[in-house]
Amino acid sequence: MNQQFERLFQAVNLPNGSQLSSRFAMAPMVAVGSTYEGFVGEDDLKYFERRSQTGSLLLTGAANVGPYGNAFGYGLGIQSDEHIPGMKKLANAMKAKGAKAMLQIFHPGRQAKYTYQDEGKVYGPSTKDFAFLDYPVTGMTNEEVYEFVQYFADATKRAIEAGFDGVEIHGANHYLIQQFFSELSNERDDEWGGSREKRAAFPLAVVKAVQEVVSEYANDGFIIGYRISPEEIHGEVVGYNFDDALYLIDQVAELGVDYIHVSQFGPNGFKNKARLGEHKGEVINEVVHELLADRTLLIGAGDLTSPDKLLEALNYVDILAMGSAAIVEPDLMQKLKAGADDSISLDAEDVSDLALPERFYLMAGALRGNGSVPKETIEQIEK
Repeated sequence: MNQQFERLFQAVNLPNGSQLSSRFAMAPMVAVGSTYEGFVGEDDLKYFERRSQTGSLLLTGAANVGPYGNAFGYGLGIQSDEHIPGMKKLANAMKAKGAKAMLQIFHPGRQAKYTYQDEGKVYGPSTKDFAFLDYPVTGMTNEEVYEFVQYFADATKRAIEAGFDGVEIHGANHYLIQQFFSELSNERDDEWGGSREKRAAFPLAVVKAVQEVVSEYANDGFIIGYRISPEEIHGEVVGYNFDDALYLIDQVAELGVDYIHVSQFGPNGFKNKARLGEHKGEVINEVVHELLADRTLLIGAGDLTSPDKLLEALNYVDILAMGSAAIVEPDLMQKLKAGADDSISLDAEDVSDLALPERFYLMAGALRGNGSVPKETIEQIEK
């Protein structure tokens, strides 16, 4: 191994006492390899078997926790006990080479477009029409809000039964948890909306519900992570700014999770800077890392597309969640370990060895907009 890369292979101790053997993680990405009902498919298993040595921490794509939750058509689900047998196979495939397997749990809320096609209804914090959706959103009753919190708790218990090493609560990317925190989506005037503190109530209730299940049913060392988008800004319209996100991150960290995962994209990725607020112009991950201090760890994502960028990112974060690199160069960690860093390339000419599900062109389309993967590689994936 090239000596400069030794830092990437340092062991990482999580707050709960468990340990990762390196700084490498595989970012959560929807592989669209499941059945329409969210059951684990053979494509899911092959996809993760191929990536079982991509990192020391492997995260699934978003797994739906409850009803009215089909966002991707063929994404993972954990909304019933019937999903547990397939999830056991998935957890085993992910852990086959020694990595820890994390199930990312979410509900898409208004983003459940396939649910609307099938059932004519989707839920969000408030009843509202959005210009970017061609269907209406139905606001939840107070009773339904509590039911949705329970869906996350139930999904966590199933993840434990399936043999996962932890769960990541998906509070990012405009899905339900983020919708509750956003002023654009949440127009409630009860205990779940209004002030920033009340808009944070649903995310924090989910974290607490997950922690209670873990405390009761999981072995020591079960990992709980929380993913967040650090800003929600659409032109002149702001759902929340970085200052708001820091408030929520601080509250989640105080509850005692094992890591915060900041979701970022684009050519600047892990070096994105805040666009508004007290920390405008500062590197987001740097500010978050300082806020977390010794309380919990920080996972960074975005443009981690070369060994040099991975090293640079360690100036800001503790764990490196590779997205596009995990897709087209799943052996990156192994090549670095073997001293074969000269052979690492995201410009894949042959994608036949990548075990990508047939529907993975959806992810390729997302990468096209991301700009972090060469267009020639995307074209190969889309073929």
